[in-house]
Amino acid sequence: MLNLIRTFKGRIGRIVLLLAVAFPVFAQSDFYAARVEVPDRSDAALASGAREALNRVLVRVSGNEEIAKNPTVAAALRVARDRVSIYSFEQEGGQVYLQATFDDVLVKSILRESDATFWSEDRPPVLLWLVVDEPYSRRFATVSQDGALLLELSEAFTARGIDLRLPLLDLEDAAKLSPEMVWQRVARRIRSASQRYGTEHILVGRYVQLTTGSQLADWLYLDSEDQRQVQVQGSKTTPVVLAGVDLAVDAMADRYAVTLESTPGQSFIAVTVTGVESFTDYQSVVGILRQLPVLDSLIIDEIYKDRLGVRVTGLSNAEALARVLPGRSRLVVSGDVSANRINLHWGQP
Repeated sequence: MLNLIRTFKGRIGRIVLLLAVAFPVFAQSDFYAARVEVPDRSDAALASGAREALNRVLVRVSGNEEIAKNPTVAAALRVARDRVSIYSFEQEGGQVYLQATFDDVLVKSILRESDATFWSEDRPPVLLWLVVDEPYSRRFATVSQDGALLLELSEAFTARGIDLRLPLLDLEDAAKLSPEMVWQRVARRIRSASQRYGTEHILVGRYVQLTTGSQLADWLYLDSEDQRQVQVQGSKTTPVVLAGVDLAVDAMADRYAVTLESTPGQSFIAVTVTGVESFTDYQSVVGILRQLPVLDSLIIDEIYKDRLGVRVTGLSNAEALARVLPGRSRLVVSGDVSANRINLHWGQP
């Protein structure tokens, strides 16, 4: 073990200096881009389209659908045209679209300055159980019968950075859950039937097409910690759909979104990780931390036996760091979390 530690320390020494500097800029992705309709390819259309695109990006990244009401964000939206990183105009079916991409560093700086939240791109999916009430029966919504409704739901979730999953509605589902159970909101059965789909985030919908032509939907969001519901009626599908999407995504944002450090680099969070037995463990632990997009820097403070001590910057407090750790990694919180200190343990796979 002693030789292993010496080798471990020797190899670490050659890369500590690389880790003591701020992380490189992460690769740009569609997470920081939006596609919006515009009337034409004029400068005025570019300016208005850029405002709408930046607003959509900020809603997605912050998890806050009303972020434009923040005065700092409103000021940033007014000059969105000057903050576009890459843009292009596309034409499809006679309609012109603006595809605009913004730099992730810029987006995070707006969120910092406005004291808004940040929610990383790595997000769990939502499973949808939607029951349609018809004159003589109730049935699960299917792509073949309700394709337009399900597509609008899927696109609305995608716009807010969440993947939507639909149940298979096969024999296994039928044995565990019926449309009537969903309609009656038997939460225990719904959660049990949902386990096979690998997510704890569930949206349950009761949908009715009224004889007046309007639509009524009753949405229920479930996870292991929360339960929320909303009912909405309207003559058009979009507001009915968005009510369910916003219900689920807002609940998830309350759980996962964190506040970034207002002045990067001015304070740090001390992180102690135990269970780091080898250089491979060290690489894995540091790799997980470096991949967190909310962190600005990581500095190695201590390597002793199976203990690794680091300092990280970019988040407002240690509790926020605990919330952004990957849920399925071997890196777990150990003990209590204070304002600027957290203990982690690198466990068995």
